[in-house]
Amino acid sequence: MTSNRKLPLLILGAPPRGGNHLLRGLLDHHPDLLLPPDEDYFVRHLSRSAWLRWQGMLASKATAPNFYRKLQKDGHLERVNAGHGTEVFGSEDSLDLEAYYGYIRTHHERGDVDLLVRNHIEALAMALGHRPGDRRLRVFFCALQPSNEDLTGVSALLAHSFDVRGVFLVRDPRAHLSSKLVRNPTLNLRRFCQRQNHYWQEISDFERRFGPVLRLRFEELVTATEARMRDVCAFAGIEFNEGVLEYTQGGRPSVSNSSFGGSTGIDHSALTRYRDTLPRETIAYLEEHCIPELFWQPPEISPVSGEPVPAGPYSP
Repeated sequence: MTSNRKLPLLILGAPPRGGNHLLRGLLDHHPDLLLPPDEDYFVRHLSRSAWLRWQGMLASKATAPNFYRKLQKDGHLERVNAGHGTEVFGSEDSLDLEAYYGYIRTHHERGDVDLLVRNHIEALAMALGHRPGDRRLRVFFCALQPSNEDLTGVSALLAHSFDVRGVFLVRDPRAHLSSKLVRNPTLNLRRFCQRQNHYWQEISDFERRFGPVLRLRFEELVTATEARMRDVCAFAGIEFNEGVLEYTQGGRPSVSNSSFGGSTGIDHSALTRYRDTLPRETIAYLEEHCIPELFWQPPEISPVSGEPVPAGPYSP
């Protein structure tokens, strides 16, 4: 980058199983976004380890591309580009990896951790087709583990070089736990509640320290998709278009990312499935130990129309 002016960057984040891929799939084909086809692990790994930051700052121009590849789970970008990503479909040849690594080789310099981050974001923009005069908004998209304070660590690194704003998804702890238990049946309830509460606080800290925030409820994204996607577009400063109402990957209708099995489009059953999968005592524990703000209340039903009462719009 040749200017000292910070470029705008939209951060999309949620804890694992929190709805990240649903939001990404709805934004998938928006013409005003430079949106990666899958999660970005480079900045997250860099934020977690001072040793990795030192390794990156000590890397030479010749070894820098391998360092970047290592932090992307030893070739995550390559796997996604080959259509072998575990969570995405229709991503074949979505990235120009020659442009990505070419940018890294050209712009890498030793001794500056902020430059590592800037080079990655700019190289990824090049891989997504950014060229001079392109005014599309850069997007950082990643699952954020509350146990590692990823939201805070990642945001701190990105905010040094970019004008950041964050869209962070919040999912009802009961449904969130039900989804997570499919992959981790021994999950500790006490720690789960602590992390849910901490994630809410991290969002508040982001707004205080780094930039504007939109808290986006997963359940409302499912039940009031158009209203919430209008909110997201307004918050990001991009035009709303009808394409954000369809879940796609690579511009093609796809299968929702669900640990309970794939279903085309948005899976409404994910909202209340916990009633059949969680014991009553577990639900009671969550309701006692997770902060009230985390829980979703289904919308009121109008006695006149019999339809849900619309939630209020986003107010900047």
